[in-house]
Amino acid sequence: MELRDLRLFLVVAAAGSFSRAATITSSTQSAVSKRIAALESELGAVLFQRTGRGAALTDAGRTLLPRAESMTAEAAGLADLVNQAGAAPRGLVRLALQPSVGWPLTGELVAEVRERHAGIRLEIAEGSLRQIEEWIADGRIDLALMSGRPQSAHADAQALFSLPLLLLSRAGDPATRHRSVPFVRLAGLPLMIASAPNGARLMLEEAARRCGIALDVVLEVNSIHLIKKLVARGDYLTIITPPAVAAEVAAGELATARIVGPAIRQTFYLATGGRRHPGPAVRAVAELVRRLAPQLMSERR
Repeated sequence: MELRDLRLFLVVAAAGSFSRAATITSSTQSAVSKRIAALESELGAVLFQRTGRGAALTDAGRTLLPRAESMTAEAAGLADLVNQAGAAPRGLVRLALQPSVGWPLTGELVAEVRERHAGIRLEIAEGSLRQIEEWIADGRIDLALMSGRPQSAHADAQALFSLPLLLLSRAGDPATRHRSVPFVRLAGLPLMIASAPNGARLMLEEAARRCGIALDVVLEVNSIHLIKKLVARGDYLTIITPPAVAAEVAAGELATARIVGPAIRQTFYLATGGRRHPGPAVRAVAELVRRLAPQLMSERR
């Protein structure tokens, strides 16, 4: 089995079509089909369901997908490994972040890498806590900033900072009239929260049990962008961390109140994938995240 065949498998999976994959790889549809057929023969499994509308992954194809991504990404990082003794780190670094802390950290990190480490190429993804856990376990990322310690045995984690959870509403809503709101006041409010498992939601539900109240979660939305838009319409409130809404609060579109009695803080960790020893490029980016993230987050609490 050759890596070039796994790379072609990934191109077909992403394109959903042998003809589109041929165009992307500057090849012919016949050549692509032959190479995929040879890979299927070698693996003893059909990877794609051929239809008149394209090519869809079979169960075997979906099983292979994360492994193929991991193997090709690891091969792409070989330059990083063999240059460990060199003066300048270089190679691909795959970073995943949760949307609640993605900005402005991503902007500052990209600028710092460009200025300090010209040989490093970043690949950045946003995902939920569950998705990032899966990516770490599959070896599909090198670093992650996430609101919980990874459960995977293939990762190490270091606590970087913690953020308070805030009640978020449309500007002018009585629920956020004051700077703080007792936790028990959350009972009865029409809350919109990400579906479980979600780090902040688990903390809120545990606090609610201790306080003897029930949270009224009337809508589950797994997109911070959509959550903010819906809150701005005034029908719902949500619980969120400060960096995720700093711009909208500053613009007077949304308003927040700090939750107290008890106050709830969410801790974020820098996780390093442990399937292979991190090379200089991964270590360099990790060091930048350790320096930038606590500073940027503290400015927005």
